[in-house]
Amino acid sequence: MASSQYLELGINGGGSNFLGDVGPYRVDIPRGYHAGVLARYNFNRYWSIRFQGNYGMIAADDANSNLEERLERNLSFRSEIWEAYVAAEFNFFEFQPGTKMNHSPYINAGFGIFSFDPEARFDGSWVDLRSLRTEGQGTSAGAGAPYATASSYFVFSLGYKWSIGRYTSIALESSFRNVYTDYLDDVSGYYADPDILREEVSELSATLADRSLNQSNKENLLRGDPTNRDWYIFTGFTLQFKFGELYEKCENFIGG
Repeated sequence: MASSQYLELGINGGGSNFLGDVGPYRVDIPRGYHAGVLARYNFNRYWSIRFQGNYGMIAADDANSNLEERLERNLSFRSEIWEAYVAAEFNFFEFQPGTKMNHSPYINAGFGIFSFDPEARFDGSWVDLRSLRTEGQGTSAGAGAPYATASSYFVFSLGYKWSIGRYTSIALESSFRNVYTDYLDDVSGYYADPDILREEVSELSATLADRSLNQSNKENLLRGDPTNRDWYIFTGFTLQFKFGELYEKCENFIGG
C-alpha cells in the first residue's frame, strides 16, 4: 500500500511587515509579530489544501521611511489582526515526511478574511483611530462613512519545507496579503478641515489627523494615496505533524 493522502496539523509564528501609506514603502525589518494554527489535507505528494488561522500585530512609523514627505508627515500606527484563509498549495518536488522525499520549495494562493483596529500612540497611551474619524468620515467634511474594520484579501505564499522525522516537518515561509481596504493604517485620502474635526469629533481627532512637523494648513491636500490598497506580510516558521494517514490499495493487493 502507498501512503499519499494524509492530514497535517501545525503551529506557526514569526514577524510581520506592513506596506501602505505609513512607514517605509519597502520590505523592512519586521515591526510586528504573528502566531497561528493550520490544517493541511494532502491529496498527493504535490497538491494540498490548507486552512490557516492567525493572530498578529502590524505596525509602521513614518520616522522609519526614507521618503521626505513621509518623514514630514510624521504618522505612525499599530493594529491587531485576526484572520483566517484557505489556500491551494503546490510542492515543486515530491514531498512526504519520513521518506526520501524529504524537502521541497512550495507556493500557495487563496483568499481570506480578517479584522483590524488601527491605533496611535499619544501621551503614553494607545488611542483608537477609527472612532476619531481623522479624515473627516461621518462629518460635514463630506469624506463618506467611517471605514469597516473587517475585510477580505488575496494571499500568496512562498516557502521551503523539510522533513525532520517520520511524522514531523518544518517550513520557512513568507505570506503576502493584498487587502481590499486602504485603511489598515487609518490613512488613505485627504486632510480634513481641523476646525470641523474639533467641533464635530474632538480636539484629539484634529491633533492626530495632522502630526506633521510643519503645522501649516493642509486642508484638501492628500494625506495618503487612495489609489493603492494596503498589504501586510507574515514571515516565520511552521511546525507540522502528520497523522490520519489514508492508505491507497495497490491494484494487485489481494485480500484487502
